[in-house]
Amino acid sequence: MNSHPRKFITKLNTGWMLGVLFLFVLPPNGWGQVWQRHVIDDTLRGADGVRLADFDGDGLQDVVTGWEESGVVRLYLHPGYNAAKSAWPSVTVGKGRSPEDAVAFDVDRDGRLDVVSCHEGKQKQVLVHRFVGDQTSAASLLMPSNWKTESVESLNGQMWMFATALKLNDGSDALAIGSKGANATITLLRQPMQSADDLKTWTHSRLRKAGWIMSLQVIDMDHDGDDDIVFSDRKGKHHAVAWLEQPDQTALNRAWPEHIVGATDHEPMFIDASPDRILVSTRDSVWIDFLRNGDHWESVEHPNPADAPFGKAIHRLGDRRLVMTANTAADKIKTPRPGIWMKVQGKDWRAIGSTPSTKFDRMEITDIDGDGDLDVMTCEEKANLGVVWFENPGR
Repeated sequence: MNSHPRKFITKLNTGWMLGVLFLFVLPPNGWGQVWQRHVIDDTLRGADGVRLADFDGDGLQDVVTGWEESGVVRLYLHPGYNAAKSAWPSVTVGKGRSPEDAVAFDVDRDGRLDVVSCHEGKQKQVLVHRFVGDQTSAASLLMPSNWKTESVESLNGQMWMFATALKLNDGSDALAIGSKGANATITLLRQPMQSADDLKTWTHSRLRKAGWIMSLQVIDMDHDGDDDIVFSDRKGKHHAVAWLEQPDQTALNRAWPEHIVGATDHEPMFIDASPDRILVSTRDSVWIDFLRNGDHWESVEHPNPADAPFGKAIHRLGDRRLVMTANTAADKIKTPRPGIWMKVQGKDWRAIGSTPSTKFDRMEITDIDGDGDLDVMTCEEKANLGVVWFENPGR
C-alpha cells in the first residue's frame, strides 16, 4: 500500500480522482445500497431502449434492443435463471443507421414474433425484421439467416422514435408509432387481416401532431374494454402528457379524442402509466405524480435525486418503491454522480448504481433471476455499459 496516499492522489487527473473517490472511498450508506449490475451485452455502442417479449415460448422474457451508434438491432434470449447473470445469447436481426427503438410484433400473423424497429437520423424509416425460420427454437432464432429486413415504405421520411402494439375495436392489430422533428406525429399503422406479409397492404393514419414522442403506452384509460394510447411528448407547442381515446368505430381516418393529463410546463420524458396514476420524469429537476380525480388529474411535483436535473425514466417497483434513471453525462454538473436510484416511500433517493456520468434509458421491471423479487433491466449509452440489469438484493 502506498505510504504517502495524499502525495499520490495529487498526481491524479482531477476528474478521474473524483470518480475514484466516488466509487471507492465514499461509504456505501452515503448513497444507499448498490445493486449488483449484470451485463447482457456490452460489445456494441449506443444501446437505446429495452423491450421484453417471449420469442421462444419458454415462459421467460427475452429482450430486443437497438444499438444507435453501432447501427444494429439485436434479440437476446433469456438463458434461464441459472445463467441470467452472464452474457445472454444474441442474434443481430437487422441493421440500420440510427435505431431508436425495437419492439416485438407478429408482423405476418403466422403466430411467431418478429421485430419492428424505429430509425431517426438520416435513415428516417420503420423497419420490419421478419423471422423466417421453420421453428421458434433458440437455435433457429439465433441464426442470422433466419431474419429478413424490409422497410414500411409508406412511413419513410419521419424521424421515428418509438412504437408499441395495440388491438383495435374491429379485431385487427396495429402499431402506434411516434416520431420527432418538424413533421412529427403519432401515427397508427394498421395490420390487414389478410396478406399481412405484404407491407404494401398496410395502412396508416395520423392521430396527432407531435414534437418529440418519448413514451407510448397502451392502457384502457376509460374502462370501456379497448386499448387507448398514453403518451409523453417532450418538445414543441403540443408537448404534454396525455392520452388518446380509441373511438368506438375505428374507421381509418376517425379521430381519436385527446385528453390532456398535464406536464405542459415541463419537458416530460418516459412515463409509468396506469388508468388512475401516471408518473412522469422530466429534465427540470422534478418528477410529477399525477392522480386521477374524476374527470381531471391532480399533480404533485417531487424533487429528483440531488444534482440530477435530467431525469430519464421513472417506474414503480412494487407498492412502496420507485426507480429513476437519469442522464448525468449531459447536465454539466462536474461532480460525478450515478444514473440510477431507488426511493422507498417516506425516504430520500438512494443510488443503486455506482458508475458516474451515465445516460440510462427506459426500464423494464421483472424478475430476471427467478428469486421472487423484481429486478431492473435497462440500457446505458454514454459509458458504454450496454444492455444491463440490476439485481434486487431482496433486503
